[in-house]
Amino acid sequence: MDILLDAWSGSPPDRRAAMIAAQGDLARAASYARGVWQKLLDGDVNTVLNDISEAEASPGMAFAGAEALFAAGAVVAGLERLENLHRQGDPAATLALARRRHQLGDHAAAVRTAQALPWHAHAALTGARAALSHDRPGVALRFVEPYLQGYASLPEPAVAGAFAMTTAAILARLGEYAQLQRFVDRLLPAGDLVEDMMPAVARAAWIGGRAREAWQRFDVAESPWCVAARLELAGLAGDADLAAKLLARAGPLGVPSKAAVQLLQGLPDTNGHGGEDCRLTDSAREVFAEERTVHIWRTHPHRWAPWIEAALRTPANVVVCDLSTGQLPAPDTVPWAVMDDGALVESLAPVPVLPGGRNGQGVRVGVDLCKGVGVGFDWPDEEGALVRGALPEALGDPAVEVLGAHDALPRIASGRRFVVVAPPGDPFWLGPIPERVWEAVRVVRANPQSGWEGAGSRVVAACESLLRPER
Repeated sequence: MDILLDAWSGSPPDRRAAMIAAQGDLARAASYARGVWQKLLDGDVNTVLNDISEAEASPGMAFAGAEALFAAGAVVAGLERLENLHRQGDPAATLALARRRHQLGDHAAAVRTAQALPWHAHAALTGARAALSHDRPGVALRFVEPYLQGYASLPEPAVAGAFAMTTAAILARLGEYAQLQRFVDRLLPAGDLVEDMMPAVARAAWIGGRAREAWQRFDVAESPWCVAARLELAGLAGDADLAAKLLARAGPLGVPSKAAVQLLQGLPDTNGHGGEDCRLTDSAREVFAEERTVHIWRTHPHRWAPWIEAALRTPANVVVCDLSTGQLPAPDTVPWAVMDDGALVESLAPVPVLPGGRNGQGVRVGVDLCKGVGVGFDWPDEEGALVRGALPEALGDPAVEVLGAHDALPRIASGRRFVVVAPPGDPFWLGPIPERVWEAVRVVRANPQSGWEGAGSRVVAACESLLRPER
């Protein structure tokens, strides 16, 4: 498709390379137009930055300059350059700006940016994902509808798979479970399902309540793509051991699932006892060394706070940035290292949040403990009734609260006692990390086979363990 468009329009190779790089695929961009893109791929950032003044003569090369700024760690300067090019109508810059804003946690701005590039599949996909992160599933649906209804075409099978997965998540969030199941029941058994789509379709099937059928559909003996599809299912089920085995077999196709498997397995080995330096992995000690400047971009307002606190206690000069709230370093600041808050899990152990003093009496049970994840994953009313009937109700300030993860995260830093109902499919909550970090928290998870059956009794037991007097 791209070759045909280039041949007709006469666009220079750099223009197409810029659009591919804007999607996050620098290797493919370098294969289209070597030059500056190959230098970026090789990490020769200084050469590219030195040529920025010449690059500005061409929109494609100007965009390469923005990518070089990101590669050098000058995130704010890179964002400003993308914004300038976006205002000039450069489509690659618009796509990249939407993607970067979404990655950096400014989902509302990512949605607005993606809306400026209609009829582009990658922009629509980024906009839909950002809208879901911003809790706007109706907006997300409007992004994907033209492609689902055939008004706009999808460029390749991998993108089609991403649309399938995102559409399933949108329908689940909207509570359109009947339509969701019809969707996956047509999609999963399709005889002409392209291999590139299999991992995404496996996730879509899981969201639609068809995990067992998907496991059978993607027989690992058939292709490496089936291994990757089963890896998705193992991760969604929270089976760390099985996921790790499949990750080893999946090879390069398993890379998208690596971070999820690490969360399921738990905290890294920080090799040491005593002193704040023991919180660092061996590979991170150089990054967080004295006199180093490290920028950490906050992508979630609460989830990674214990890791950010650990980073702030290292010898490095750590600057916490937040694009969504405008907490930005100076544009001309070039740090030694840049990372998002979620990446800290691989670098250092968090600062544990210890239990606070006991306050209040009884238990308060929240609403919407789990909703909108997928078919069969909504918290059942009967389990909630069991919890309320078995525990003393808090009339004032509660001693223990039962909450869903979305409501719990802003509050658990207080050290108060919470029982958190884990959202199925989220590797952060399915692994051992939350209870190790927030010591006053107990997590109740769904069973991959029986769902929430019996979970009410487990919530009661978790609450009773937190209500027992301290010795």
